[in-house]
Amino acid sequence: MSVKSIPKVSVVIPVYNVERFLNESISSLLNQTLEDIELICVNDGSPDNSLEILNGFAAKDSRVKVISKPNGGCGSARNRALDEASGEYIYFFDPDDYVLPNALEELYANATSNDSDLVMFKIARFFEDNPEIDYSMPFYNFDEIFTDVDFNNFTFTYKDIKHYVMNSAFAPWSKLYKKEYLDSYDDFRFDLGVAFDDVPFHVKSVLRAKKISFAPDYYYHYRWDNPTSVNNTSSNGVDIMKIVDLVEEFIVREGYFEELKDEFFYFKVNQIVMYMVSSHSEDYFQLAKNKLLKLDFNDIKHIGDRLLEEFNWIINSNSFEGYMLLRKIKNLENKNKRLKKKNNALKTKNKKLAIENKRLLSSNSWKVTKPIRTLTNKFNK
Repeated sequence: MSVKSIPKVSVVIPVYNVERFLNESISSLLNQTLEDIELICVNDGSPDNSLEILNGFAAKDSRVKVISKPNGGCGSARNRALDEASGEYIYFFDPDDYVLPNALEELYANATSNDSDLVMFKIARFFEDNPEIDYSMPFYNFDEIFTDVDFNNFTFTYKDIKHYVMNSAFAPWSKLYKKEYLDSYDDFRFDLGVAFDDVPFHVKSVLRAKKISFAPDYYYHYRWDNPTSVNNTSSNGVDIMKIVDLVEEFIVREGYFEELKDEFFYFKVNQIVMYMVSSHSEDYFQLAKNKLLKLDFNDIKHIGDRLLEEFNWIINSNSFEGYMLLRKIKNLENKNKRLKKKNNALKTKNKKLAIENKRLLSSNSWKVTKPIRTLTNKFNK
C-alpha cells in the first residue's frame, strides 16, 4: 500500500466571481518551478462560471482540488481550505492576481533554510490596461532595515519590526506560513462575518512567530484596479471598527498591549480615518467620532502631525458633511501655505540672481568684453 506524499506547499485559494481572471492566475501556480504543491480552490458560491473553470483545471491536473460551498465570504473559504490542507507550508493566494514562476520554490527554500514560522516578501502592483509593473509599494522592505545579511540564513521576531505588526500590509498572500506553526494554535482561522478578516490573522501570526524570515523579491503581483476588492468597497468601512476591537482584545489578552500601545493607537486612529471619506456615511462618521472621543492625548501623542490633524477635523465636526467641509477648508489652507512657502523660496532665489547679475555687470571682465559684444551684435544684425 503506497503512502500518500505530503506536498511541500498547500496553496489556499478562495474563489468568488473571478471567472475572467482564473485562467491567468491558476496557470501562474501550476507553472511554478516547484511542482510538489497542491491547490485547494474553494468556490464560495460564485454565480458566474468560476466553478466550471476550476473543475476544468482539476480534470487536467491532479494537484488541483476543488471544494464548492454556499457563499460565506473570503474568510470562511480560506478556513475551509485550511481544514483540507496537508502541505508542509501554507500559501494564501487571491485568484485575480498572479505569482512569478519561481515564487514558491524560492520561498520554500528560504523557509526551510531558516526553519522559520513564516516568510515575508515584497509585492508589486499591476493595472488592467497598463503593461508597466509598479514596484513602488513593496509592503515589506526589510532589506533596508537589515543590511549586509544573507536572508537565507537570517531570522528575526516582531520586536525587530514593531511598526509592521499593525501598521503595514496585512494581506496573507504576502507571506508563506509553516503549517506546523499554524496548527500549534487553535485560533489561527479567519474571523467570520466581517470584512478585513486578514488583519487579526496577520497580527497574531507576526506576534507569535519565534522565527520570521524575509525573501527580498517581488514574488506576488497584485491587481490594483479590481473594483470588487474589499479595499474598494466603501460599505465595508464600518467593519474596521470591529477589527480594531478584535486586535485590541487580542493584544490585551496575550500581554502585548503595554509594549505595543503606541503602535496600537496609531493603528486605531489610522484605520478609522482611512475609511472616513470612502464611507460617505453619517453613521460611520458618528461611530468614528465616538471611538476617537474616548482617546486622550496620552493615547495619541505619537500618531504624527498628519493623523492628529485628521483626528481634530473629526472631533471638531458635528456631522459628516461638516467634517468634509472642514477638511476641504483645512486642505485649501495647507495648500495655500505650501504655495506661499514656494513663492517665498522663488523670491529668495530671484533676489540672489539679481545680486549675482548686478555683480556680473559691474565686473571688470564684463566691461573689458563690451567692445567684443558690440561688434558681435552688429555682425549678427
